[in-house]
Amino acid sequence: MFPFFQRLNTNESRTRFIIQFTSLFSLVYHVIILILCFILKIYTVASYNIISVSVFTFLLVYSSKCKSFIAPYLIGFSEIIVHQILATYFLGTFPSFYYFILLMGLMPFVLFENNFKFSLPVAIISGLVFIGYENLEVAPKYELSPLLAQTLRYMNMGITIGTIITMLLVFTLVVYRIENNLQNKNESLNKEIRLASVVQQNFFKLEPIEFSDWEVAYYNLPMAAISGDLFDIYHRQDTIDGIGIFDISGHGLASGLVTMLVKNIIHQEFYKVSDTDLSEILSRINMRIIQEKADIENYLTGVLVRMGDDKIELVNAGHPYPILYKCKQKECFFVERLPSSIGVIGMSGMAASYKSQFIRMDSGDELILYTDGITDTENDKKMLFGKENFVNSIKNHIDLPVKQQVLNIAKDILNFRNSVPSSDDITMMVLRKKI
Repeated sequence: MFPFFQRLNTNESRTRFIIQFTSLFSLVYHVIILILCFILKIYTVASYNIISVSVFTFLLVYSSKCKSFIAPYLIGFSEIIVHQILATYFLGTFPSFYYFILLMGLMPFVLFENNFKFSLPVAIISGLVFIGYENLEVAPKYELSPLLAQTLRYMNMGITIGTIITMLLVFTLVVYRIENNLQNKNESLNKEIRLASVVQQNFFKLEPIEFSDWEVAYYNLPMAAISGDLFDIYHRQDTIDGIGIFDISGHGLASGLVTMLVKNIIHQEFYKVSDTDLSEILSRINMRIIQEKADIENYLTGVLVRMGDDKIELVNAGHPYPILYKCKQKECFFVERLPSSIGVIGMSGMAASYKSQFIRMDSGDELILYTDGITDTENDKKMLFGKENFVNSIKNHIDLPVKQQVLNIAKDILNFRNSVPSSDDITMMVLRKKI
């Protein structure tokens, strides 16, 4: 058995296999015809079969070494057309050699996948030749017995059908191998994603702590196993120093890994210098993330908050506006970003200028941070949950403890979405000044 039967995992090896198989099949066929012609003393027909045997012997040897298969294919294709012309002259049209011409005209689309400039002209030429011979009737110059004529006819059909079956088997095997490899890789990838999900969840896990002056609650629902949203609480024992929420661009494993990279950077920079503006801290965070994530394209938006005695300091880096609930007015307000505060986090080559905002927080007041996965949630009628529904949900559950409040708001979001698959991660944090 030829060595090219052993490997069919590349288009080059499959093309080599089919060309060699066709050359071998054609060689055997012409050797048989050559022997029959000598037995029947049809020496003229035998003479051009000697040429055919020589051509296919050459192709069998040459195709095992060549890098481009266009030349051997054209040699074989030309031989078949010339052979058909001579066979028609001596044996008439009854043996139906031209069926193989049609097959050879269609094979380039399989053998030369991306070379349509070559495949299309060959297919057109073979199609025209086939149509011409299909409508042509030529009497044989040599009278053959009906049995011999039928034998030649069926041998020609056999080589055509044999080549077709071989191609189908080869590419069925290829498809099976590809599907099997994809399935194995998919199972392996799913295991890795599940492992990454467990690692991320444990990495982000926040222990329940009762803070002295503030109540904090959060909710996170990843779109898939790994979340591209990041949230954190910065505290020392029972004293809360700040909170942060961030949304990494993109979805899946890449954005999930970026969350793990930037979490430590943000935490370290938040505590590195305590007597500077939060905007300056976020600028340092931005520079570190750009340097440490290197060529990773993901960037992030976010809101970083630092606690004061009666005020909080807030910096918004391209993130959805936080919502401030004022207990005395019983009303919600969007904390709009300052016009001079521009840019996101972690995008090299883009200017970023962050500005701090100071917001007074009285007893019972709440600050709600969230990612756009909430407002962009879509139902089966293509309607968005939006800011208005979100604010109404906050008001409806404002009297509840913050932990129950976020669960009820999340329930409203999920009920609105119903059975529609999520298109983004959903995260929110609620910060309430204790009464």
